[in-house]
Amino acid sequence: MAMTQNLWTINALAVEFGLDRRTVGLRLNGVRPVEEKGKIKKYKLSDAARAIMGHVDQSGGVLSYEEARARKIAAEAELAEMELSKEKLEVLTVEAINQINSELFGNFRARLLSLPTKASPDVFSAKDVQEAKLILTKYINDTLQELSDTMVEAYDFENTQLNTGDGSGKKRPDVDEAATGTDSQSMG
Repeated sequence: MAMTQNLWTINALAVEFGLDRRTVGLRLNGVRPVEEKGKIKKYKLSDAARAIMGHVDQSGGVLSYEEARARKIAAEAELAEMELSKEKLEVLTVEAINQINSELFGNFRARLLSLPTKASPDVFSAKDVQEAKLILTKYINDTLQELSDTMVEAYDFENTQLNTGDGSGKKRPDVDEAATGTDSQSMG
């Protein structure tokens, strides 16, 4: 007796593999059916099983279990490395960057807004426009130099410790006092 090859429809494969019909259809997207009659497509079990179990090449969009597991492990390792970098203070959180930017631009804005108040007496007493221009240029350059000399400090928000990068973990006095409700004078 000659053996004949059975062909399987998507519905039959879904029942056999215990999967949803749509899932089976998606996984069979890259597999050519052996027989098509109208909308009904029939597949060889060996081709269908490889696709359904995930052993179809990447171009079909299906990953094998081993490939998916390897990608998951790689992603977890990358996440662990990022956490380690954060603990070593090699990277900053978005919140820390936002705080630093807020402080920098707030300081920049305050310094620029204070320029007219600082410079106006000298500019007013200038002999001519050229001298007024030189005075303003000096004030602007001094302000820009002060701003460029400003050191940006990143703070550990949970422990309120200054992260100097040298591992000293110096406490920030103004945060310590505010957090504990004490100051150096009341301590004795």
